[in-house]
Amino acid sequence: MMDFGSFVEGPLLWIVFSIVITGVIARFVFFFYAIIKSGKDRDFRWLYSLATFGRSFVPFHNAVTKKPFYAVLRYIFHICLIVVPVWLSGHIALWEESRFEWAWTPLPDSWADWMTLLLLALAAYFLVRRIIVKDIRLTSSTSDYLLIVITILPFLTGYFLAHGSLDSIPFLGNNMWAIHILSGEAMLLVVAFLFCRTRLNLEKCTGCAACELSCPTGTLESNDEGKLRIFTYSHYQCICCGECVNTCPEEAAELRHEIGLGRFFRIVPKQEIRSVELTACERCGALFAPVAQLDKIGQTFTHEYLRFCPRCRMVNIGDLLHQMSPWHRKELERNN
Repeated sequence: MMDFGSFVEGPLLWIVFSIVITGVIARFVFFFYAIIKSGKDRDFRWLYSLATFGRSFVPFHNAVTKKPFYAVLRYIFHICLIVVPVWLSGHIALWEESRFEWAWTPLPDSWADWMTLLLLALAAYFLVRRIIVKDIRLTSSTSDYLLIVITILPFLTGYFLAHGSLDSIPFLGNNMWAIHILSGEAMLLVVAFLFCRTRLNLEKCTGCAACELSCPTGTLESNDEGKLRIFTYSHYQCICCGECVNTCPEEAAELRHEIGLGRFFRIVPKQEIRSVELTACERCGALFAPVAQLDKIGQTFTHEYLRFCPRCRMVNIGDLLHQMSPWHRKELERNN
């Protein structure tokens, strides 16, 4: 009868690999389908469909300029995340002994050790930053913390396994190999169901729709329905270009990783990610702009015409010009 350790490094490992490969292929198919079904013109849709392949391997986006230091740390983290597992000599030896008999030049063990420690240090920084910084903590979900833990476990257990750091503890020393394989399998499963998607900070977003206007694939849309402006988003149309983050004047848009099994199967229907109340014109009652946006503008511009819709402003532009004229000011001074 097969023991647990043999099952983990044998059948379970191949099941996980099969799920990951199937999931990655399905996501590419869903992405192309969502882009082709979008409202953009045909040539434009195919251009961005092909562009996603480049972004998969070189995930540089326009949001980098907003936080260059943090972005550099994230790139270093992701380089270590990919390079260490693929070019670790121990992993290459396993591939060479497998039915595929694949082999390639490994990293020096000292390099692998230092890159592992660097990754763990950066992961600790990201975790502490998420806990300490109030704005980030308030917008974080349980999956944000869980993702960091799942990511670092294979590297932490692999480092302990390679150096025998916990061999003095019987349970860990005897089972570290199985724990390492299980944590690696968990991280591989996350890859299939991990999405980098746009979030709108509810405290900062004013509903101005600048993100929608700059979105090249139409993944972000806004529609005025009744008294609300509703923003919808399709993660399969998103190419993570960061235009929404780069354009947002309130720094309310951000790209965040999320784990979502349900999201994997939501191909075409868009998800509501934000709704804002619209302002009614004080003269005609027409709904014309988000309340939060006008409140923001009102901090520096307080004229009553701010509360009128564009049509009423044009109809009454003569009154406005008269009030702004120097003759009107002189008339007020005489009356006072």
